[in-house]
Amino acid sequence: MLTIEKPALDQLAALLLERAGLKINPDSYHGLKLALSARMPALGIDDAEEYVRRLRQLAGEHELRSLLPLVTVGHTEFFRDTRQFRALESNILPRVLRESRAEDRRVRIWSAGCATGEEPYSLAIVLDELGARPSEVELWATDLNPAAIESARAGRYTPRRLAAMSEERLRRHFDFLADGYQVKAALRQYVRFEGHNLAAPVFPKVAPSSYDLILCRNVIIYFDLPTIRALMDRFLGALRPGGLLLLGYSESLFQVYDRFEMVEIEGAFVYRRPDGALPPPRLPRPVHTPMTPMAAMPAVRGSTAALRAVNVSTPPSPLRLAPASARERAPESAPAPPPRRSPPERLAAVGRRIVRGDFDAALQETRSLLETEPHDLDAMLTLGNLLSLLGQHDGARAAFAQALGREPLCVEARVFGAMAALQESKLEDARAELQKALFLEPTLSVSHYLLAQVQEKLGDRDGARRSYRNAVAQLRFPQRPLAGHYPDMPDAPDALARAARYALAALEES
Repeated sequence: MLTIEKPALDQLAALLLERAGLKINPDSYHGLKLALSARMPALGIDDAEEYVRRLRQLAGEHELRSLLPLVTVGHTEFFRDTRQFRALESNILPRVLRESRAEDRRVRIWSAGCATGEEPYSLAIVLDELGARPSEVELWATDLNPAAIESARAGRYTPRRLAAMSEERLRRHFDFLADGYQVKAALRQYVRFEGHNLAAPVFPKVAPSSYDLILCRNVIIYFDLPTIRALMDRFLGALRPGGLLLLGYSESLFQVYDRFEMVEIEGAFVYRRPDGALPPPRLPRPVHTPMTPMAAMPAVRGSTAALRAVNVSTPPSPLRLAPASARERAPESAPAPPPRRSPPERLAAVGRRIVRGDFDAALQETRSLLETEPHDLDAMLTLGNLLSLLGQHDGARAAFAQALGREPLCVEARVFGAMAALQESKLEDARAELQKALFLEPTLSVSHYLLAQVQEKLGDRDGARRSYRNAVAQLRFPQRPLAGHYPDMPDAPDALARAARYALAALEES
């Protein structure tokens, strides 16, 4: 029998804060217990304090990374990612429901990595409100953690975990309990929960070309490159032609996997299986970036969404364009009003203002975007960067804390938080933030490069040498674009390698 007492949970919470910067309050210990109940038996350990002692040893580093994705089930939310759920409610789910009825078949959706059930129940709520009957829907929800699956099946949630739910939806879809709420039986009929390992080489329960929609959000960030590519092959084969795959905010397939098409739907970027026969597998090609001196590098990174749109062919959505003949007949005397800009377009405009040095206008536009899109992570990070550059350090720290509240494992908040600490000459704080970023994403070359610069300033020349070498070594892995905007952040692989080698040579000479 597993022994999981509060002192062990306190020790584990302290360890996660120290190593990953993940702050877990006692009211979130439910997620820790779920994670421990999954990992302790895997190591043959039945006492939680012994498990924590194992984590503190050098050999426990790998196990701590295995634990992290399970720990974060305590941070899942209903209707997580405003943009994606706006696209699901107004476009994607109405369309697949309409198409499935026309073809006299069920809508098939897979919530892969469902944690404690918030995502699939959110989908079920939308489907119910669209008029879909449970008999019309097969919503399969899977997770590796058996304790999380049992919790999801029960469908019980504390008031805190439902704080963002509207009163109307609470009354319609949940029963009130003495200690919280439970998903009503009628809504639970939509969802089938099962354990499933996404890293398995084959999916025997998944029929080819059978799913309309797969959601696998904030899962593949824990996988290595070969595992990601193999999983994408399996997802591609599981989707119907034209079926869609939704990933998390920081999970890009750019330079990783190119058999999907990228499309934008209502401001959300999603991956689409092409129509017709499956495209053949293609071996990943190295991307050659012209050698660029650091001084000539672009002044600003694009937002994650904007960068992906530039680098991936994005066909126009047939759902939102009028036929060419209709457009030709439109009277010239009545021009259409300018289309409402999507959040990525507005953030790209912020980036252009930063390039011109118009920080005040950029700050105003970013705050305006957050008024209409309060959960936009790109905007939160950009706000923190702007406030830091303008010397408003308390506001910058608050913005990064808000981003971490939204995404507790947000690597960008750690990287940009380190840059903000450097602005204040708080070198030890900057080093601590970068170490947390590297624990969460060891292959991110720019974090190694920035850590080396901090170590140089601290006089740790040996540490700086190691970090510069690591920055070059990690470039053998594809480097994802960071969310948010920051001026002069090195991003081109060859430029980053050149800068690191130059700094390393200067250290060696001196």
